Amino acid sequence: MCRLVRDRQGVGGVEFAIIAPMLIVLYLMAFELTMGLSVAKKTSLASSTVADLVARQEKVNKAFLTTMTDVSGAIFVPYPSNNLVIKVSGIKIDAAKAPKVAWSWSTTGVAPYAVGTDAPVPSDMLVENTFLIRSELSVSHELMMYLPGLTGTETKNLTLAREFYFRQRLGTEVTCTDC
Repeated sequence: MCRLVRDRQGVGGVEFAIIAPMLIVLYLMAFELTMGLSVAKKTSLASSTVADLVARQEKVNKAFLTTMTDVSGAIFVPYPSNNLVIKVSGIKIDAAKAPKVAWSWSTTGVAPYAVGTDAPVPSDMLVENTFLIRSELSVSHELMMYLPGLTGTETKNLTLAREFYFRQRLGTEVTCTDC
């Protein structure tokens, strides 16, 4: 019995068996975090690019705005982008610094904001007699290596959303002919 108590053979195997599951879960969580941060970065880039491209135009139409789906999809490679929701709005700020929606478009086919309604604009961008392009982009990100025993089911899908404001580049405003 004394010899059995003093025997240290196999201690490394037992320690590894205790620590290995925790290390594997830690590795998988780090992988998921990296993937999520990469998709979040691409969401920001796509939203910014859409606003920038629209702000460079003097006139846009629904056909032009529909191409923004292809632009965003190209940015999201190699991640799936079939569930992107893009909203683009033109916001006119009058002499009283009141921002109003001039036009609005969405990939859903329904204008997200009614023309003439108040528009949310950051206070530092409220400059009288200016025109802004607001781009909103959201995408659903599914966790690849979901661990059902460790997290709740509500964390399997994440919705990542970003919005950007750009001032028009040419002329005094960007008009949409059929929005």
